[in-house]
Amino acid sequence: MLNKTFAIIVILSGFVLANAQVIDVHLHSVTDSKYRGGRPGPTGLVSPKTADEHLKKTIEAMNENRVEYAVVSGSIESLEVYTKADPRFIPGYMDEDELIPIAEFENLVKAGKIKVFGEITAVYKGTTLNDPVYAPYLEMCERYGIPVAYHTGGGPAMTPFNCCPKFRISFGDPFLIEDVLVKYPKLKVYLMHAGEVFFEHALRMMALYRNLYVDLGVLLWVDPIVQDYAVRFLKQAKNARLLDRVMFGTDQMDWPGSTTKAIGYLNSLKYLTPEDKKKILYFNAKTFLGIK
Repeated sequence: MLNKTFAIIVILSGFVLANAQVIDVHLHSVTDSKYRGGRPGPTGLVSPKTADEHLKKTIEAMNENRVEYAVVSGSIESLEVYTKADPRFIPGYMDEDELIPIAEFENLVKAGKIKVFGEITAVYKGTTLNDPVYAPYLEMCERYGIPVAYHTGGGPAMTPFNCCPKFRISFGDPFLIEDVLVKYPKLKVYLMHAGEVFFEHALRMMALYRNLYVDLGVLLWVDPIVQDYAVRFLKQAKNARLLDRVMFGTDQMDWPGSTTKAIGYLNSLKYLTPEDKKKILYFNAKTFLGIK
Protein backbone atom coordinates (compact mmCIF):
# COMPACT_ATOMS: atom_id res chain seq x y z
CA MET A 1 0.00 0.00 0.00
CA LEU A 2 2.84 2.35 0.88
CA ASN A 3 4.56 1.73 -2.45
CA LYS A 4 1.31 2.40 -4.33
CA THR A 5 0.76 5.65 -2.43
CA PHE A 6 4.33 6.74 -3.14
CA ALA A 7 3.88 6.00 -6.86
CA ILE A 8 0.71 8.13 -6.97
CA ILE A 9 2.52 11.01 -5.27
CA VAL A 10 5.39 10.81 -7.76
CA ILE A 11 3.02 10.81 -10.74
CA LEU A 12 1.00 13.76 -9.44
CA SER A 13 4.07 15.76 -8.48
CA GLY A 14 5.54 15.13 -11.92
CA PHE A 15 2.41 16.55 -13.55
CA VAL A 16 2.52 19.62 -11.31
CA LEU A 17 6.22 20.16 -11.99
CA ALA A 18 5.66 19.96 -15.74
CA ASN A 19 2.97 22.63 -15.50
CA ALA A 20 4.54 24.81 -12.82
CA GLN A 21 6.19 27.39 -15.08
CA VAL A 22 6.05 28.01 -18.82
CA ILE A 23 7.87 30.24 -21.28
CA ASP A 24 6.25 30.23 -24.72
CA VAL A 25 8.73 31.35 -27.38
CA HIS A 26 6.28 31.32 -30.28
CA LEU A 27 3.09 33.39 -30.14
CA HIS A 28 1.69 35.88 -32.66
CA SER A 29 0.21 39.37 -32.36
CA VAL A 30 -2.47 40.59 -34.76
CA THR A 31 -4.25 43.77 -35.80
CA ASP A 32 -7.74 44.24 -37.20
CA SER A 33 -6.39 45.05 -40.67
CA LYS A 34 -4.98 41.53 -41.18
CA TYR A 35 -6.82 39.38 -38.68
CA ARG A 36 -8.90 36.52 -40.09
CA GLY A 37 -11.18 35.94 -37.12
CA GLY A 38 -14.19 33.75 -36.52
CA ARG A 39 -13.02 30.79 -38.57
CA PRO A 40 -12.63 27.15 -37.56
CA GLY A 41 -9.13 25.80 -37.29
CA PRO A 42 -7.14 22.68 -36.49
CA THR A 43 -8.48 20.17 -33.93
CA GLY A 44 -11.85 21.92 -33.71
CA LEU A 45 -10.60 25.23 -32.36
CA VAL A 46 -12.45 28.40 -33.39
CA SER A 47 -10.66 31.72 -33.66
CA PRO A 48 -11.93 34.81 -31.80
CA LYS A 49 -13.91 37.20 -34.00
CA THR A 50 -11.79 40.33 -33.52
CA ALA A 51 -8.15 41.23 -32.91
CA ASP A 52 -9.05 42.65 -29.48
CA GLU A 53 -10.72 39.39 -28.51
CA HIS A 54 -7.69 37.47 -29.83
CA LEU A 55 -5.43 39.44 -27.48
CA LYS A 56 -7.80 38.86 -24.56
CA LYS A 57 -8.03 35.12 -25.22
CA THR A 58 -4.26 34.82 -25.66
CA ILE A 59 -3.71 36.43 -22.24
CA GLU A 60 -6.39 34.18 -20.71
CA ALA A 61 -4.61 31.11 -22.12
CA MET A 62 -1.33 32.37 -20.67
CA ASN A 63 -2.96 32.82 -17.26
CA GLU A 64 -4.58 29.38 -17.33
CA ASN A 65 -1.28 27.69 -18.22
CA ARG A 66 0.97 29.75 -15.93
CA VAL A 67 2.96 31.27 -18.79
CA GLU A 68 5.58 33.51 -17.22
CA TYR A 69 6.87 35.06 -20.46
CA ALA A 70 5.96 34.75 -24.13
CA VAL A 71 7.78 35.83 -27.27
CA VAL A 72 5.10 37.37 -29.46
CA SER A 73 5.92 38.09 -33.09
CA GLY A 74 4.16 40.48 -35.41
CA SER A 75 4.23 43.95 -36.90
CA ILE A 76 5.64 46.87 -34.91
CA GLU A 77 2.08 48.22 -34.58
CA SER A 78 0.71 45.00 -33.12
CA LEU A 79 3.70 44.52 -30.82
CA GLU A 80 3.07 47.89 -29.20
CA VAL A 81 -0.53 46.89 -28.47
CA TYR A 82 0.40 43.52 -26.97
CA THR A 83 3.36 44.68 -24.87
CA LYS A 84 1.26 47.50 -23.42
CA ALA A 85 -1.52 45.06 -22.59
CA ASP A 86 0.70 42.62 -20.69
CA PRO A 87 4.36 42.97 -19.60
CA ARG A 88 4.94 39.24 -20.04
CA PHE A 89 5.07 39.67 -23.82
CA ILE A 90 8.58 39.80 -25.29
CA PRO A 91 8.39 41.69 -28.63
CA GLY A 92 9.57 39.80 -31.71
CA TYR A 93 9.57 41.62 -35.02
CA MET A 94 8.12 39.52 -37.85
CA ASP A 95 9.07 40.19 -41.47
CA GLU A 96 5.61 39.46 -42.82
CA ASP A 97 5.77 42.56 -45.04
CA GLU A 98 8.84 44.39 -46.31
CA LEU A 99 11.57 44.77 -43.72
CA ILE A 100 11.68 48.07 -41.87
CA PRO A 101 14.81 50.15 -42.63
CA ILE A 102 17.92 48.99 -40.79
CA ALA A 103 18.31 52.32 -38.96
CA GLU A 104 14.76 52.06 -37.62
CA PHE A 105 15.41 48.44 -36.66
CA GLU A 106 18.46 49.47 -34.63
CA ASN A 107 16.58 52.28 -32.89
CA LEU A 108 13.80 49.90 -31.89
CA VAL A 109 16.34 47.37 -30.61
CA LYS A 110 18.01 50.06 -28.51
CA ALA A 111 14.62 51.15 -27.17
CA GLY A 112 13.74 47.59 -26.17
CA LYS A 113 10.84 47.46 -28.62
CA ILE A 114 12.44 44.60 -30.56
CA LYS A 115 13.94 41.86 -28.40
CA VAL A 116 13.69 39.01 -30.90
CA PHE A 117 14.04 39.12 -34.69
CA GLY A 118 11.40 36.79 -35.96
CA GLU A 119 9.40 34.95 -36.86
CA ILE A 120 11.43 35.24 -40.05
CA THR A 121 9.20 33.94 -42.83
CA ALA A 122 11.69 33.65 -45.69
CA VAL A 123 10.29 30.30 -46.84
CA TYR A 124 6.95 31.97 -47.63
CA LYS A 125 8.81 34.33 -49.96
CA GLY A 126 10.66 31.57 -51.76
CA THR A 127 14.02 32.15 -50.09
CA THR A 128 15.98 31.41 -46.90
CA LEU A 129 17.83 33.17 -44.11
CA ASN A 130 20.87 33.15 -46.42
CA ASP A 131 19.22 35.79 -48.61
CA PRO A 132 21.45 38.92 -48.64
CA VAL A 133 18.46 41.06 -47.60
CA TYR A 134 18.77 39.66 -44.07
CA ALA A 135 22.54 40.15 -43.73
CA PRO A 136 22.60 43.64 -42.12
CA TYR A 137 19.85 42.63 -39.67
CA LEU A 138 21.69 39.45 -38.69
CA GLU A 139 24.90 41.41 -38.16
CA MET A 140 23.03 43.78 -35.88
CA CYS A 141 21.36 40.95 -33.99
CA GLU A 142 24.74 39.35 -33.38
CA ARG A 143 26.14 42.67 -32.17
CA TYR A 144 23.28 43.38 -29.75
CA GLY A 145 22.62 39.78 -28.67
CA ILE A 146 19.14 39.71 -30.23
CA PRO A 147 17.84 36.14 -30.79
CA VAL A 148 16.70 35.18 -34.28
CA ALA A 149 13.58 33.03 -34.71
CA TYR A 150 13.44 31.30 -38.09
CA HIS A 151 10.52 29.38 -39.63
CA THR A 152 11.43 25.86 -40.75
CA GLY A 153 9.39 23.12 -42.39
CA GLY A 154 6.15 23.49 -44.28
CA GLY A 155 3.03 25.60 -43.94
CA PRO A 156 -0.78 25.45 -44.08
CA ALA A 157 -2.51 23.50 -46.82
CA MET A 158 -2.56 25.16 -50.25
CA THR A 159 -0.18 27.94 -49.16
CA PRO A 160 1.18 28.65 -52.70
CA PHE A 161 -2.39 29.24 -53.90
CA ASN A 162 -3.81 31.08 -50.88
CA CYS A 163 -1.16 33.67 -50.07
CA CYS A 164 2.38 32.94 -51.12
CA PRO A 165 3.05 31.78 -54.69
CA LYS A 166 6.79 31.46 -54.09
CA PHE A 167 6.40 29.20 -51.06
CA ARG A 168 7.99 25.75 -51.30
CA ILE A 169 8.39 23.24 -48.47
CA SER A 170 11.97 22.59 -49.60
CA PHE A 171 13.01 26.10 -48.55
CA GLY A 172 12.14 25.14 -44.97
CA ASP A 173 15.05 22.70 -44.68
CA PRO A 174 17.38 23.75 -41.80
CA PHE A 175 20.40 22.59 -43.82
CA LEU A 176 19.87 25.60 -46.10
CA ILE A 177 20.84 28.10 -43.38
CA GLU A 178 24.11 26.46 -42.32
CA ASP A 179 26.16 29.26 -43.89
CA VAL A 180 24.44 31.76 -41.59
CA LEU A 181 25.53 29.83 -38.50
CA VAL A 182 29.10 29.75 -39.76
CA LYS A 183 29.19 33.40 -40.80
CA TYR A 184 27.71 34.64 -37.50
CA PRO A 185 29.14 32.31 -34.84
CA LYS A 186 27.80 34.36 -31.91
CA LEU A 187 24.29 34.72 -33.34
CA LYS A 188 21.53 33.19 -31.20
CA VAL A 189 19.20 31.28 -33.55
CA TYR A 190 16.24 29.01 -32.93
CA LEU A 191 14.50 26.92 -35.54
CA MET A 192 10.75 27.28 -35.23
CA HIS A 193 8.81 24.00 -35.51
CA ALA A 194 12.10 22.09 -34.98
CA GLY A 195 12.47 21.56 -38.73
CA GLU A 196 8.98 19.99 -39.00
CA VAL A 197 9.25 17.39 -41.80
CA PHE A 198 13.02 18.01 -41.73
CA PHE A 199 13.25 17.28 -37.99
CA GLU A 200 16.20 14.92 -38.47
CA HIS A 201 18.08 17.72 -40.24
CA ALA A 202 17.33 20.00 -37.28
CA LEU A 203 18.77 17.39 -34.91
CA ARG A 204 21.91 17.00 -36.99
CA MET A 205 22.39 20.76 -37.08
CA MET A 206 21.93 20.96 -33.31
CA ALA A 207 24.54 18.26 -32.80
CA LEU A 208 27.04 20.19 -34.92
CA TYR A 209 26.23 23.76 -33.86
CA ARG A 210 26.01 23.89 -30.08
CA ASN A 211 24.46 27.36 -29.95
CA LEU A 212 21.46 26.32 -32.07
CA TYR A 213 18.08 25.89 -30.35
CA VAL A 214 14.63 24.88 -31.62
CA ASP A 215 11.02 25.42 -30.61
CA LEU A 216 8.28 22.82 -31.02
CA GLY A 217 5.66 25.19 -32.45
CA VAL A 218 2.77 23.55 -34.24
CA LEU A 219 4.23 20.06 -33.82
CA LEU A 220 2.38 19.63 -30.53
CA TRP A 221 -1.17 20.38 -31.63
CA VAL A 222 -2.01 21.09 -35.27
CA ASP A 223 -2.63 17.59 -36.65
CA PRO A 224 -1.49 13.94 -36.36
CA ILE A 225 1.12 14.31 -39.12
CA VAL A 226 3.17 16.94 -37.28
CA GLN A 227 2.51 15.36 -33.87
CA ASP A 228 4.23 12.27 -35.24
CA TYR A 229 7.22 14.48 -36.12
CA ALA A 230 7.17 15.78 -32.53
CA VAL A 231 7.24 12.29 -31.06
CA ARG A 232 10.11 11.13 -33.25
CA PHE A 233 12.04 14.38 -32.83
CA LEU A 234 11.78 14.37 -29.03
CA LYS A 235 12.73 10.70 -28.73
CA GLN A 236 15.80 11.23 -30.89
CA ALA A 237 16.68 14.50 -29.15
CA LYS A 238 16.56 12.72 -25.80
CA ASN A 239 18.70 9.84 -27.05
CA ALA A 240 21.19 12.34 -28.49
CA ARG A 241 21.22 14.40 -25.26
CA LEU A 242 19.93 17.48 -27.06
CA LEU A 243 16.81 18.18 -25.01
CA ASP A 244 18.63 21.04 -23.27
CA ARG A 245 18.09 23.13 -26.42
CA VAL A 246 14.45 22.28 -27.14
CA MET A 247 11.96 25.00 -26.17
CA PHE A 248 8.20 25.10 -25.89
CA GLY A 249 6.36 27.20 -28.44
CA THR A 250 2.70 27.23 -29.38
CA ASP A 251 2.40 29.17 -32.64
CA GLN A 252 -1.21 29.90 -31.73
CA MET A 253 -1.78 31.94 -34.91
CA ASP A 254 -5.53 32.73 -34.83
CA TRP A 255 -6.36 30.11 -32.16
CA PRO A 256 -5.31 30.99 -28.57
CA GLY A 257 -6.85 27.75 -27.29
CA SER A 258 -3.94 25.87 -28.86
CA THR A 259 -1.72 26.72 -25.88
CA THR A 260 -3.66 24.38 -23.61
CA LYS A 261 -3.71 21.66 -26.27
CA ALA A 262 0.05 21.93 -26.87
CA ILE A 263 0.95 21.71 -23.19
CA GLY A 264 -1.47 18.84 -22.68
CA TYR A 265 0.06 16.88 -25.54
CA LEU A 266 3.60 17.44 -24.28
CA ASN A 267 2.59 16.25 -20.81
CA SER A 268 1.03 13.11 -22.32
CA LEU A 269 4.37 11.89 -23.71
CA LYS A 270 5.39 9.11 -21.32
CA TYR A 271 9.00 8.79 -22.43
CA LEU A 272 9.73 12.33 -21.23
CA THR A 273 10.42 12.61 -17.50
CA PRO A 274 9.02 15.47 -15.39
CA GLU A 275 12.53 16.93 -15.46
CA ASP A 276 12.60 16.75 -19.29
CA LYS A 277 9.26 18.56 -19.48
CA LYS A 278 10.38 21.28 -17.07
CA LYS A 279 13.39 21.96 -19.29
CA ILE A 280 11.30 22.14 -22.45
CA LEU A 281 8.49 24.19 -20.94
CA TYR A 282 10.64 26.64 -19.02
CA PHE A 283 14.32 26.32 -18.22
CA ASN A 284 15.76 25.99 -21.74
CA ALA A 285 14.01 29.18 -22.90
CA LYS A 286 15.05 30.97 -19.73
CA THR A 287 18.67 30.19 -20.56
CA PHE A 288 18.37 31.01 -24.26
CA LEU A 289 16.59 34.33 -23.72
CA GLY A 290 18.87 35.33 -20.85
CA ILE A 291 15.99 35.74 -18.40
CA LYS A 292 17.20 36.18 -14.82
